[in-house]
Amino acid sequence: MKNFRQYRYSKGWIALLATVVGLSYGGYTFINRAVTSQVYVTNCGIQDYKPEVLIKFCADAGVGVGAIEWSSWSAEGASGEGKYQINDCLPSCVEGKQYYADVTVELSKTKTLKGKPTLTYIKVTTKDGKNLPLSDSPSDSWPMELAG
Repeated sequence: MKNFRQYRYSKGWIALLATVVGLSYGGYTFINRAVTSQVYVTNCGIQDYKPEVLIKFCADAGVGVGAIEWSSWSAEGASGEGKYQINDCLPSCVEGKQYYADVTVELSKTKTLKGKPTLTYIKVTTKDGKNLPLSDSPSDSWPMELAG
């Protein structure tokens, strides 16, 4: 039976050590690149990754898009579909009626914020081409970095 010293100098031990070091370095490199290349969006002052909800007026959430399903997401932009929601705030925002429309969502204008690539502009357009609720236009857009 071989002792540890004999195993330590064998070719199998060197190959095993090289494999472990190589896999460790490769795993670290893969994870580091994945984290540093992730693209975010600003949402009420918070950097978020593929959120299901984006808010225009953060104080009362009176306008926004929910139930978002993203079909593409990159530093060049993102697109998906969701449900636009607006509160008429009559007679007050607490008692107001909610209106909804199915929309497409497009994010653009990548900027580096807090060291991370971040999409900072949103445009929503009705899927049926009709005007958005309480609007005379089928689309709405706003800078996300200023939302709130």
